Amino acid sequence: MNQPRQSLITLFGFTFLTSATYSVARAVGVSLFIARMGSDALPAALAASAILVIAVSGLTHLVNRHVSPRSTLIATWILMAAFTLWLEVMIASDHHSVYLLGMLYVMAEIRGCVNTIYATTMVNNAFADSESKRPFVLIAAGAPIAGILMGLLMSYEASVLPDTAWLKLIIGLDTVTIILMRWIPKVPPAKITSPDTTKSAANKRRKNLLKKGLWSMRRIPASPAIYRYRYGLVSLIACNVFAVTMVDYQWKVITGNHLDAEAQLLTYFAGFYAINDILIVLVQFTVATKLLDRYGIGMPLCAYPLMLSVLGLIALINQSPLVLIILFTVGQGMTVLKRSMYDPGLTSAYGVLPPRIRSDTILLIKGVVKPLIEAMVAVGLLLMASRMNSNQITLTWLAALIPWFLLSSWVAHTYDSWTSNSDDAPSVSRLKLSER
Repeated sequence: MNQPRQSLITLFGFTFLTSATYSVARAVGVSLFIARMGSDALPAALAASAILVIAVSGLTHLVNRHVSPRSTLIATWILMAAFTLWLEVMIASDHHSVYLLGMLYVMAEIRGCVNTIYATTMVNNAFADSESKRPFVLIAAGAPIAGILMGLLMSYEASVLPDTAWLKLIIGLDTVTIILMRWIPKVPPAKITSPDTTKSAANKRRKNLLKKGLWSMRRIPASPAIYRYRYGLVSLIACNVFAVTMVDYQWKVITGNHLDAEAQLLTYFAGFYAINDILIVLVQFTVATKLLDRYGIGMPLCAYPLMLSVLGLIALINQSPLVLIILFTVGQGMTVLKRSMYDPGLTSAYGVLPPRIRSDTILLIKGVVKPLIEAMVAVGLLLMASRMNSNQITLTWLAALIPWFLLSSWVAHTYDSWTSNSDDAPSVSRLKLSER
C-alpha cells in the first residue's frame, strides 16, 4: 500500500476511534451531570474542564518537544483508559458524588481537546501539500461516522444498560486505538537535534536554494505577513469559541429545564448527536469537497457566524420555551456545517504556514486559546449567569459574531491570495521550503 493511502486509512481509523470514545464520554458525562447535579452547576464544570484542558495541552506541548509524538500518543491514551477504569469503579459505588460526576464531565472535554490537537497536527503533517481538500474531508468524516454508530447505540440502549457499562465501552475503544497507533507514521520531536546540527543543516538548505534561484536575501522566517495571518487565525478562533461556548451553554440549560430524567437526557443527547452526524456524513460525502475546492474556504468560514446570527435574532424576538428549545437545538445542529465544511476548511487554512509555525499555531489554538476562552466564558457565567436573563446572554454572544465574521473574511482572502498565482505566493513557498 502506498504511503498516502496508508496515512489516509490510519488517520481515518484514529479519528473514528477517538471520536467514538468522545461521543460516548460526552453524552454520558453531560446527561449524568445535568440529571444529578442540575444545570446550575454547569459553569463550574465548564471552568474546571477548561483549566485542566490548558494544563494537559501545555504538558503535551512540552513533552512533544523532547519525545516522539507517537510515544506521547500511546502514553496519553493509556493514561486516559486507566483513568476511565478508575472512574468506572468509583462511580459504581458512589452514584451521586459531585466530584466523580465532575471528573466524568471534564474527562470528555479533555478527550475532545486531545483528539483535536493530535488529529489536526497529523493530518496537516501528512497532507499539507495536497492540492485537494479531499483528504481533510475524508479523515474528518471518521468523527461523524463514529458519532452515528455510538449515538444510535446509546439511544437504543439508554434505558437498559447502566452508566458504568458505557465507561467499559470507552476503555475497550481506547485499547483498540492504542493498537492502531502502531501504524501511525513516526515524526521526530520538535527539538531532537543540537543547535550546531540544526544550523549546519539550515546552511546546506540555503546553499541548495541559492543554486535553484529560490532564496531571497531577506529573512523570510521573520515575515510580518506570516505572523499577521497566524494571529488572525488565533483571533478568529477566539471569537468562534466564545460564541459557540455561549450557545452550547444555553442549549444545555434549556434542555435540562425541559428534560429531567437521566434516561430521557441520555436518549436526547445521544439521539441528537447521531442525527447530526448522519447529516454531517451525507454532506461530507456529497458536496463538501466539491464546494471547498470550487469556492474555497471563505464560504464555510463566513456562513457559520451568519447563520448563528439569524438564530440569535429570532431568539431575541420569541421567548417561548418551546421555540427556544427548537431554536437552540437547530443552533447546535449547525455543527453539520461546522464539522462537514467549516472544520476541514479551517484545518486546510493552517496549511500555508511553515511546518514549525503551523505545529505551534495548532497547539496554541487547540490547546491554549480554545480552553482559555472557554474558561473565561465559564467564569463569567459562574459569576453572572444568575443575574442575566436569556436575552442578555444571547446579546453577549451575538456581539462576538461581528469580529468573527470579519476575521473569517480576512483569513479566507489571505489564504486564497497565498495559494493562488499572486505576488504573495512565492514568499510563502520560500518560507515553507526554508523551514523543512
